[in-house]
Amino acid sequence: MTRDLFRIGNTLASLFVVTFMFISSGQAAESTWQAGFSRVIITPDEPMWLSGYAGRTAPSEGKVHDLYARAAALRDPAGKTVVMVSTDLIGVPAKMAKVVSDAVIANHGLSRADLMFTCSHTHCGPALDDALTHIYFLNAEERAKVDRYQQQLNGKLIKLIGEAIAALEPAQLSTGIGHTEFAVNRRPPIGQGPIDHDVPVLRVMSADGKTVRGILFGYACHNTTLSFQLFCGDYAGFAALYLEDRHPDAVALFFLGCGADQNPLPRRTLELCEKYGRMLAVAVDEVMAGKMQPVEGRLTTAFRTVDLDYAHVPTQAELEKQATSNNKYEKALAQRLLDQLAADKPLDSKYPYPVQVWKCGDHVTWVALGGEIVVDYSLRLKEELGKGRTWVTGYANDVMAYIPSERVLKEGGYEGATSMVYYQIPSKWAAGLEDRIIETVKQLTAAVNDSGR
Repeated sequence: MTRDLFRIGNTLASLFVVTFMFISSGQAAESTWQAGFSRVIITPDEPMWLSGYAGRTAPSEGKVHDLYARAAALRDPAGKTVVMVSTDLIGVPAKMAKVVSDAVIANHGLSRADLMFTCSHTHCGPALDDALTHIYFLNAEERAKVDRYQQQLNGKLIKLIGEAIAALEPAQLSTGIGHTEFAVNRRPPIGQGPIDHDVPVLRVMSADGKTVRGILFGYACHNTTLSFQLFCGDYAGFAALYLEDRHPDAVALFFLGCGADQNPLPRRTLELCEKYGRMLAVAVDEVMAGKMQPVEGRLTTAFRTVDLDYAHVPTQAELEKQATSNNKYEKALAQRLLDQLAADKPLDSKYPYPVQVWKCGDHVTWVALGGEIVVDYSLRLKEELGKGRTWVTGYANDVMAYIPSERVLKEGGYEGATSMVYYQIPSKWAAGLEDRIIETVKQLTAAVNDSGR
């Protein structure tokens, strides 16, 4: 009897240990960050117009390498999931972002704040269904190619995000900031204006810390080394491909910083483009080879649109006069707005501008701003929100026009005024847009900080 009781006691003790280990294992799994990645080729399957340079006169003539869309899904220990999408595209059409985000929200239960859409702004990518494509005056056949490609792209992005979420598995996340110096402020006098040479990096390792599974990295520089008729991701595309070659189990996602007034100089040769890609990739690898900050804590997100006012809404008489202009872009814009008035639709006086903030653990505040935004914004936000802790992505969620700082708006020039016509916007922005954007960022940052406590 004593021996039986002893045997029963041992059995119960063993069951208790196994149960405790199972529960502990489950709790450990639930307290672990997770990550999932996916990648898809988005090179058009037929010749079509490239976007970015108004002077283009013909469709594409081939490719240097494929264009890609890449997705990174991140899930914190509490189960909060976000997805960042990186694309080798000229921009992020607002219509595309809405179609894709609506589908992902319905399919996966995420909120709009949990989805970040970015582009490399390569000028060797396809024309899209956005305002910028108006500068090419496409015939019906070429316009049909754009529409067809956009529909295919939307479907690919929806599937891409689903695949990244499905690939979620335990991972180790860490961050750091590197440095590289090929970006030059392009506003006159060239090379003397502000710059931002930071290279923010998020590295995702396998759960055992042995394999690099994903790399998110950014740089504030126009992706305009090249200007030929071949599909190519430009320096950003080469950087991502170099990193994926060096880390064959990884997906490398580039995001463009506040580089609207920054150019890679010198430029215009494939050799220089590859060189800048290598420089950026080496800067990323140097960060990953050094001491990085582990990502701990939670994910919190916020998203809001803020109205940016136009400086002037033209009258019908002003548009009728502009419609006789010798400038074909001004003439086309005037005619479009006259057609809108003829249809009894009032002209817009403002634009809904997207602002997004992610708090990634306890260390990084990641700000995503729409449009072609100048470097002053990243420098100011880093100063006011914390250097080394603040990342600023431009060209995110919608690329509707250039976004000058107050300084650039007053100085005028291309980024401050004359570029607006190419985006089919009737005037430059009204004064006050910089403070309005910065204040919105601060409000969203306070919100994500509060909800993360």
